[in-house]
Amino acid sequence: MPVYEYACLNCRKVVSVLVRRIGAQGKSKCPECGSGKIRRIISAFAFHQSLLSKLDQLDPKYDKMIDAASPDLSFDNLVKKYKLDQPTKKAP
Repeated sequence: MPVYEYACLNCRKVVSVLVRRIGAQGKSKCPECGSGKIRRIISAFAFHQSLLSKLDQLDPKYDKMIDAASPDLSFDNLVKKYKLDQPTKKAP
């Protein structure tokens, strides 16, 4: 069941209305004042961000702060520890 946002022309409030049937969209009333003078508006939407996209949005200074707080987990030390900067050997 979709939830639509409406602007009430009577009380001038933006309200959310749960529409139980598709054909009942035009029959909705304002839950605040009971007026039938409402117009459907375009509402904002939300989306789920992946962890990678959240990390990409972080300020680069946080990387330096993490490296300073725990030098063992710094990017450069992990690359050296696991030899990620060396080419991989192919299996014979």
